[in-house]
Amino acid sequence: MRRFLRAVLPALVLAGLLAGCSDEGGTITAQMREGDQKGYVAGDGSIESLAPDQRSTEVALTGTTLEDEPWTIEDLAGTVVVVNVWGSWCGPCIAETPDLEEVATALREAGEPVQFIGVNSRDSVPSAQAFQERYDVSYPSLQDDGGRTRAQLGSIAVATPTTLVVDGQGRLAARVSGQVDAATLRGLVDDVLAEEPAG
Repeated sequence: MRRFLRAVLPALVLAGLLAGCSDEGGTITAQMREGDQKGYVAGDGSIESLAPDQRSTEVALTGTTLEDEPWTIEDLAGTVVVVNVWGSWCGPCIAETPDLEEVATALREAGEPVQFIGVNSRDSVPSAQAFQERYDVSYPSLQDDGGRTRAQLGSIAVATPTTLVVDGQGRLAARVSGQVDAATLRGLVDDVLAEEPAG
């Protein structure tokens, strides 16, 4: 039995790493040592904000919403887009959902040119929809399609959750790797809105 475990354990560890949602720098090692078996690597809450002349990453994102509608970021030129990578199984995602909804609602009611979109990770459509109904999420989310939609974000959305702020030119303007709170998110979005030409 011990020989079997010695042979199988490395494969199980590797499978766990591959199944995990992220590897945010060296944090995967520290989180593995915790041994909490959560099945993903959360971000450390780091915040990155880029001045307009530092923005070199264009964000391409296309998918199908939970309501089975096609969605693409290309249709939102001139709009600030907030992209949130989430999963119903992710504790920090659950904790930040009211903050995301608070900011989305406030910006919508203020008439600001901002669109929120979720990118679901590792949930079935019914599970993701149940989550959105339970937490009164008013903005759409893209279906998990085996990770292909999320993969479009590449290394800019490694952790779960990750929140991206994309400027009106489709460039990455800010990123929170890990759980975000309402004040931080609103500040990041307001900074980008202040740069956008009045329309």
